[in-house]
Amino acid sequence: MTSRPLRGVLQTFGLPPATYYRWTERQTAGTLTDQIIVPARHVLAPTPAEVAAICQFARVHPEMGYKRLAWQMVDKDVAYLKPHQVYGVLTTNNLLARQAKPDAGSLRRPPEPDHPDQVWHTDLMYLFIRPRWYYLVDILDGYSRYLVAWSLNLTMAAETVTSTMQQALDRLSGRLPGEPRIVHDHGSQFVSAEWHRFVSAAGVTDIKTRVAHPESNGRVERLHRTHREEGLMDDDLGSYYAACDGMTRWGTYYNTERPHSSLGYLYPVDYYRGDPVTRIAERQEKLAEALKQRQVYWQTDSGVKGQDDPSLN
Repeated sequence: MTSRPLRGVLQTFGLPPATYYRWTERQTAGTLTDQIIVPARHVLAPTPAEVAAICQFARVHPEMGYKRLAWQMVDKDVAYLKPHQVYGVLTTNNLLARQAKPDAGSLRRPPEPDHPDQVWHTDLMYLFIRPRWYYLVDILDGYSRYLVAWSLNLTMAAETVTSTMQQALDRLSGRLPGEPRIVHDHGSQFVSAEWHRFVSAAGVTDIKTRVAHPESNGRVERLHRTHREEGLMDDDLGSYYAACDGMTRWGTYYNTERPHSSLGYLYPVDYYRGDPVTRIAERQEKLAEALKQRQVYWQTDSGVKGQDDPSLN
């Protein structure tokens, strides 16, 4: 196509003629595509009892992804299997939860916090609670994803935010100067004189996100999405008091029982006031003990010796 001699083209690409002719022969034979061989891992298949427990737990939690499901089962002593093994069981039994991923967009965040109560994210969320709209104020700890405080309000005035924030600060002890750093958008509540007086009096640091860019405060935005998808049910929105009760239950569950992907599928409370290193070690001990018991099972007459299940690799 370039009217150049073949040898000159090959020299341009640094390709030996022998390699080119070998590829041409492979193309003619239909074997040009490289075959990538992935080494199979030797994995003991879960026992029938473990498979049954996984399937039962997955049916009770159909919206939960396999990784979150795996670690929650370890913590609740249902089954002790690693996520890829749970994935194999769920796939085989057509129980794998699949959720559409949101479009990836540009994301600009403040520096990552390295301890609790260093950075708080806050925002308001509209909630229709019959027969009118209410405004939910959330305060989320950036390090642990712990829902520090929330309030359900009749108005979206600045006082609703400062009052909620003050209640959260009153529960802290020994906070460092300038902390928490409060990340928020450019809503009317956060450009008001009330907010600026609060920031000055409370000794916190005010951090505004990029204008018209909700991804900059993505952690609390994701929390609001989780409120709608998993937390507040229709029964919770029948009245103001029902909504408050529902938020109380959901907030406790979110902080203490819902595994969080960004925390290695631990719970926010583990990072906020707990010991995540110890919790991870406890999980590994459970997995190791379960592996020993699985080995014993498959070495007895009730199992098949040396059985491998490729779907679990």
